[in-house]
Amino acid sequence: MGITLRRDGGRVMKKLWGGRFKKEMHPLLKCFSYSLRVDQELLEAEIRVNEAWVKMLSRIDILNKGETTKLLSGLKGIAKKFVPKGPHDQLPAKFFFQYEDVHTMLQALLEKKVGTLARKIHTGRSRNDLVVTSTKLYLRDRLENIRLGVLGLQEALVGCAKKAGEEIVAGMTHLKKAQPLLIAHHLLAYVEMLEEDRQRLDDVRKRMDVLPLGSAALAGSAVAVDQKYLAKALGFSKIATNSLQAVSDRGFLAEFLSALSILWVHLSRLSEDFILWNSEMLHWIELDDAFATGSSLMPQKKNPDVFELVRGRSSVMIGHLMAILTLQKGLTLGYHRDLQEDKPGLFSAIKRTELALRLLSLTVGSVSFKKRAMAATLQDDNLYATDLLDYLVRKGVSFRDAHGVSGRAVRYAMELDKPLRKLSMKEWKRLSASIEADVYDLFDPKHSVRLKKTIGSTHPARVRKEIARWERSFKSLV
Repeated sequence: MGITLRRDGGRVMKKLWGGRFKKEMHPLLKCFSYSLRVDQELLEAEIRVNEAWVKMLSRIDILNKGETTKLLSGLKGIAKKFVPKGPHDQLPAKFFFQYEDVHTMLQALLEKKVGTLARKIHTGRSRNDLVVTSTKLYLRDRLENIRLGVLGLQEALVGCAKKAGEEIVAGMTHLKKAQPLLIAHHLLAYVEMLEEDRQRLDDVRKRMDVLPLGSAALAGSAVAVDQKYLAKALGFSKIATNSLQAVSDRGFLAEFLSALSILWVHLSRLSEDFILWNSEMLHWIELDDAFATGSSLMPQKKNPDVFELVRGRSSVMIGHLMAILTLQKGLTLGYHRDLQEDKPGLFSAIKRTELALRLLSLTVGSVSFKKRAMAATLQDDNLYATDLLDYLVRKGVSFRDAHGVSGRAVRYAMELDKPLRKLSMKEWKRLSASIEADVYDLFDPKHSVRLKKTIGSTHPARVRKEIARWERSFKSLV
């Protein structure tokens, strides 16, 4: 039985493999396995990695000066022509059927520009270590965009809190009125939550700061790859110390998507609050027309679509995290094609997060407050039951006894169907001998919030200081 040797001759290679195969890949398998539609997102990062790789190959004498110049010029030309200049730019549609992935496409395009010299560029590496490196570079840039987006939303929330001033509303627990609260204090709670989200993203970056190049397919490379040069050229502070882990593990992606999922939980809760505040039940806020939509049937409707879409999409983000975790759970060490599926959810999550943060910043910044509606929620005297408890404690009553007196006072007033502030002094005395005429001062929302003493409380002076602190913080970051 004879062996047929196939030669590529002068044809451009459209696969990075194939010498061992006699048959072409079945068209249906191409459709099933080609990933360029997704991983085209990595093109700019891929070119940056290849530029550093070419320079490194020159340093270790795989390429001479002329070859290096020619390859770098070719890569620059590809970047100029094919790297997207806008969010809706895509590669030519025919590429998706011609090239297996972004690595194959770049190799083929480079060969069209510089000839068979391009075939040297893959010396000493595998797509396994290449894709992890390109993904980390891509993530590093997009992570910074998301951090800036979080910062923008924080600024919008602080601006909204400043606009609200010292307006007080009925703070709620279990969706029932609880205690008077500055609405600015409520808004600043999300600023704090988002600050933790920014810190989480900073932590994620630490795990991405490890260069995988040189790991090759799984065992490292027999070529004397100058990894220290590559790390410096590509901005990595560390080099992977285990080649198998470097190409196999997607823990850094799981951590990134985990941080995004927590961020989206916060965005969803923020959205839910704004939806509630916008409802006819409360009507504390009015949305700008530019950030709301109407009904195709009911002419009066003005819907909080931005917040509802964010709330809905948070579930999709959490789904992406679950996908990356379950994708890896049954894999032995070493690269598996399963890992191709790490990117669709990742890229979607990044784009949706960037867009949501920008849109939420604009929407929150445009909100106006309905002061009369907010004030109406403060007429329920039960809001001041805790103030009554604290009042009794200040009078020397034990906390547990004071709690019981306050509860009985609420029940007594409810049975009489009248507000607490309408109870006579005689009725108050029957509840507790410690109660004096100053008990009537308690039923004032301004008095209530000004009684708060602890750090982080809703006292207006503390809230003003927090707004000023955040504004100084934002200026220091510029």
